[in-house]
Amino acid sequence: MYFRLYNHCNLVEGAKCGAIYNLQSGKVLSLNQGALQLLKECQSNALEDIMDVSAPQNHTYLKFLDDLIVKKLGSLYIMEPDPNDHVQTVEPQKLDFLVLEVTSRCNNTCLHCYTTSGPCAHESSVPHECWLSVISEAHKSGASGIQIIGGEPLLYPEWRELVLKARQERFESIEIFTNATLITDSDVEFFKANNVIISTSIYAGNAEIHDKVTLNPGSFDKTMASIKKILASSIPLRIYSVIMKTNESEAENITNLCAELGLEGICPPAVRPVGRGNDEQLLPEKYTNKYIKPPFYTDQYAFAQAHCYHRTLAGNITIAYTGDAIPCIFARNHVCGSILTNSLIEILASEKLNQFWHTTKDHVEKCKDCEYRYACPDCRCCPITQQGSDAKSWPACPTGCSYNPYTGEWADEI
Repeated sequence: MYFRLYNHCNLVEGAKCGAIYNLQSGKVLSLNQGALQLLKECQSNALEDIMDVSAPQNHTYLKFLDDLIVKKLGSLYIMEPDPNDHVQTVEPQKLDFLVLEVTSRCNNTCLHCYTTSGPCAHESSVPHECWLSVISEAHKSGASGIQIIGGEPLLYPEWRELVLKARQERFESIEIFTNATLITDSDVEFFKANNVIISTSIYAGNAEIHDKVTLNPGSFDKTMASIKKILASSIPLRIYSVIMKTNESEAENITNLCAELGLEGICPPAVRPVGRGNDEQLLPEKYTNKYIKPPFYTDQYAFAQAHCYHRTLAGNITIAYTGDAIPCIFARNHVCGSILTNSLIEILASEKLNQFWHTTKDHVEKCKDCEYRYACPDCRCCPITQQGSDAKSWPACPTGCSYNPYTGEWADEI
């Protein structure tokens, strides 16, 4: 008699324990050390070669297999079944999303700004024609989404031309990340006419604290006025925020304000120590990022991709206001080339960028020994920007994870 997991169920081994990835339901089921070892033995042996199936001391193991059968995760076979050699084909990753950081100038001077933007910041060194060329190259390379950011992108004189170029190239999604203090009625009409998505930031539920973060008196009222105009025009809007010591008491108020506006609730991250955010005095005293913890979910496509590509970096590229190509807006020091000296196509083919795109959990410290590695979320820019020089390493394990794959235990707190 043989026991095998069904083809849609994948056994993943950790340093001590394991998990069954049910790619039909999307659920990831935890296994203790004994269950993992039993299923590993079942992969190539008959039950009678593993244990005495009539012995009372083995009834617990047989009950476990029966439970898997009831849950439709596996089955018993009289004859040895053919091995499950099916492997999901993973297509080569193409560029999917382009971020253009068109300026470092901003009318706000936010305490935590990762680009150290402000009214006196340097102008972009990228010629306008170069931005237009990159948009064309990105679409030819497969990109379907584009986001224009800064600084404050509306301070870039030709920002409308960039939007129109993206429309001309038939990008499916065009987004502008703005502080929303400079938006005019004409801008709202332009956003509506060109199907532009707007993203903005709110740092408090009131002007007093919000303006302490932006260091721009009146910025809250201007942002809220623009938000109401955008919503009244039925323009898609996303709200983001960051929590630091200055606005630590406002996390719930920000969430409530989003609900009042009819927008999806957010879980603001704590400030990342990049740019002006690299200041211990800004760190919140009590507020922490949401911890990584079960339950975990995945699907057939995501499971296969997780073996080859990073879940959030792959397919994305940011062009900074200096012309530098980086894998993420926070990975400022991980430059993969420059559009001032290379074509975007050359940068996309570079070994360095592809190393970032191919950073799977199998390359990450601690994660590579964890049974949840193909379903767990990951932001590479959390460990490389966390406090402490020893932790600022690309393969460092994610912050906010209390699981120890070597003991199979979750800590109550981090």
